[in-house]
Amino acid sequence: MEYNIVVAPNLETLATEVAVLFPQGWKLKGGIIEHAEGFSQQLIRKTSDKLKHRQMPEPRARHRRTKWIE
Repeated sequence: MEYNIVVAPNLETLATEVAVLFPQGWKLKGGIIEHAEGFSQQLIRKTSDKLKHRQMPEPRARHRRTKWIE
């Protein structure tokens, strides 16, 4: 089990930093905490979630088929 705490000076920055971690398997734990230096949010990730993320292949871009008329 992994824990991560993100600290930011305002809510917009906190939301941006937390959103970057979601695709890596992190999930929110608890609410947003306000303190003297700004705001913080705790995240949690299981080791099994981390391994599943690495095993999933990236989706390939679809190519549109076009027919040229001469």
